Amino acid sequence: MTSKQFFIERIDPSGPRVWLEGAEHHHLARVARIRPGQEIWIFDRSGARYLAEVESVGKDRSRLRILGPSAAEEPGVALTLGQALIKPANMDLVVHKAAELGVRLFIPVISDRSQGGLAESGAKKVERWNKIALEAAKQSRRGAPTTIGPLTPLRDFASGRTEGRRLYLSENGGRLLGEVLSSPAGSDPGPASAALLTGPEGGWADSEEACLKDAGFTAVSLGRTVLKAETATIVAVGMIAHFWGG
Repeated sequence: MTSKQFFIERIDPSGPRVWLEGAEHHHLARVARIRPGQEIWIFDRSGARYLAEVESVGKDRSRLRILGPSAAEEPGVALTLGQALIKPANMDLVVHKAAELGVRLFIPVISDRSQGGLAESGAKKVERWNKIALEAAKQSRRGAPTTIGPLTPLRDFASGRTEGRRLYLSENGGRLLGEVLSSPAGSDPGPASAALLTGPEGGWADSEEACLKDAGFTAVSLGRTVLKAETATIVAVGMIAHFWGG
């Protein structure tokens, strides 16, 4: 079975042939050096995933024949991650790891203590983060790439969430995240959807924590150890994927 996976914005399964173009064709032809007759996986933004045979590799595009659908395993919980803006390289890391771990929607959040200039540079980086998320989805064989939302002020993020569970990491107390995740109500294995808000490097302002609590968010903690913002996010998302992702 092939380990190569390529992205097409929208796949029409009634084809039964599709074309791979642009950067994905370049990767297939020049980087992976896939040849006619080989089988690959293709997937699109809707989460559709198919096994396909490469019929021809041209200069600008490759022709593929769809062999059949394949269900990619996605985490059971539809997780939205709000990450307060942190240093650009660390944001890149968080996006990549969040996409690997199955985050459905990633929203960069502007907080009171985001470092100066991050909001301006972040707006230009959304396209970059989309590319990072796509590469991570291909590498981890996700069914669909993580969607990257626009830069959003914290108060708008808080008021706009409708997920079944809403959590935020706090340095000022809160229940241990492990306890929250491992003790769902009754026999319910976990919520169908959840939102997690993490960061920033300087912590939340008191007014922001009050806003989050008013919006139905629960403060959670990773314990006494003080972690860097990007580390805390990756740990928390990994725990949610483990406990609620089944």
